[in-house]
Amino acid sequence: MYKKSGKMISASVICDIARLQKEISLKWVSVDGDIIAVDHAIPTSFHGDGQTFNIKLLPSGEIRTVNRYTVIELNGEEVIL
Repeated sequence: MYKKSGKMISASVICDIARLQKEISLKWVSVDGDIIAVDHAIPTSFHGDGQTFNIKLLPSGEIRTVNRYTVIELNGEEVIL
């Protein structure tokens, strides 16, 4: 089950943090309702008006697209809309 860390950040901050292109950890809810957790990833780019962004998983190099409004945790902090 998802456990809250006690800290919260706004979903709008995700764009700012991701633009730094530094290693992050995040959790998001998939289309199927599963929680996906990634401990080591680097944001690589944004799409459209910033609703989605790509992350490169380390060390595999796999690229995943994430909708920022489905992110529930970023670097150990709970994300709120």
